[in-house]
Amino acid sequence: MTQQPDQEKYKIMTYTKTEEIKLSPGDQHHLIHGQEHCFAYVLQQKVKVRIVKQELHTSNRAVAGELFLIPPDCIGTLQNSGSLQATVLLIHFRSESAADAEGSSNARIDNLPYRDSTGLKLLRLPQARSWIQDFQSDCGSDDVSLYYQLQSQLYAMVAALVQATQQPRGTEAGLISFIEHTKQFMIEQINSPMDMEELARSSGVSTSRFYQAFRTYTGLSPLKYITKLRLDASMHMLSGTTASIVDVAHSVGYPDEYYFSRLFKKQLGLAPTEYAQLAKKRVATLVSVFAGDLSALGMSTCLSIIRLGKHQQETVLQQLREAEPDLILAGPLEQDMHAACSAIAPVLTLDWKAYSWKERLMDISEALGLSTVGERWLAYYEIKVQNARMQLKDSLGDEPFLLVHAGQSGFRMFGPRRRKMKDFFYDDLQMASPHSARQIGFLDTPSLHEIADLGCSSVLFLVPAGSSRAYCDQLEKSWLHLKQGDKQRKCMFISYHDRLNYNPLVHDGLIDETVRYFLNYAQ
Repeated sequence: MTQQPDQEKYKIMTYTKTEEIKLSPGDQHHLIHGQEHCFAYVLQQKVKVRIVKQELHTSNRAVAGELFLIPPDCIGTLQNSGSLQATVLLIHFRSESAADAEGSSNARIDNLPYRDSTGLKLLRLPQARSWIQDFQSDCGSDDVSLYYQLQSQLYAMVAALVQATQQPRGTEAGLISFIEHTKQFMIEQINSPMDMEELARSSGVSTSRFYQAFRTYTGLSPLKYITKLRLDASMHMLSGTTASIVDVAHSVGYPDEYYFSRLFKKQLGLAPTEYAQLAKKRVATLVSVFAGDLSALGMSTCLSIIRLGKHQQETVLQQLREAEPDLILAGPLEQDMHAACSAIAPVLTLDWKAYSWKERLMDISEALGLSTVGERWLAYYEIKVQNARMQLKDSLGDEPFLLVHAGQSGFRMFGPRRRKMKDFFYDDLQMASPHSARQIGFLDTPSLHEIADLGCSSVLFLVPAGSSRAYCDQLEKSWLHLKQGDKQRKCMFISYHDRLNYNPLVHDGLIDETVRYFLNYAQ
């Protein structure tokens, strides 16, 4: 249920230049800004910042590794009050609405948030130092690729600033935001050396507190998390490319391919060469759900049919012949179709609606000779489940919640008799179900009234990741209105990507979104 962005609300950022300011002890740099914004990043030491805008005085002390925004139409100073030289990088850019960018004659300069109730807003982002190196490399050249790279990093800074100013003030909220950015940094820089102690120092809290917060967010220590990311990425490379073991190891951040091979076998039960030989098998799926099982094993499909209809059979058979699979994963098939598919490749029939996706994952992994890989995936999943269960318990206690999917054409309430969502929310996470819904599999309705009539105070909405904030706000407003006499009423939102398929990939994503939501909710 995506909506077009409000062109007046969202801005276009245009990077203009980067300058480096060096301040000797006691020196000041005077800021007189016109219509441009400017991000400032402290490279060395610390500076005292004072900004005056429309008679509003804002100040703070920024230390190395911190980022802050200097708004347009302001005056101010950067002062080095330390005993060593301080260095600050200034990244200049313009901000305008889409309408202004199209040539409106009376363009407005709408300010981005640069302060909160306690002063100048300071950010710490694990990605920032690598971004800053890119901005430092800009010497006014005509390198188009570098320009677009700097543009994307500028937008990432703005997004982080807006997110930080929307969150509650406090060390815990700031630390959660830092952990979120650290996770993304690890994903984006998977092939780069990563100093966990440096990341911990950059968080602004003690090393032990950073490690504890990271484990609370992910269920794993930072080292185990990056190791899992790297091995997962290596599986996809080994199964989907012709890259050598050496190239794969280097591509996922291991300069020593022998260490990589030992680590791979220790964690996955197979040497990289053994895994690659098995995982290069061409697999076609006649049910889209199975693609998520293969992804958990580091594989992709050579052909994926979303849904097999009777009138499509001849077309699908032709596609299968062209794909030349080594194995076909299918739901229950009619005898003639099963025989036709079997003439192309061996068929593994899985009655996927009749049993748990966890059992199905193991059935598929065993058929591929990758049972140790499936076992590893489920072991990590269980670690994440236990962690998410604890966050849910801390936030909700034993309070019952209705589970409702908000779709384009209406709502579907999932009861504990419906395996699809019951497995995750009511079994894995042990969320309490309302007594009035315990005999329900699912309930489809065009409005919330019928769901509200079930007598439960609180609801957890499952919404597509692209849903706008305005849409979620309207849902919350509607629910609170329907429950206006209930002091215990609550409304929460978990987003999901792609489709709510009954497979490992979807459940893994739901865990991440659930933990993210409830840790932020607790603040």
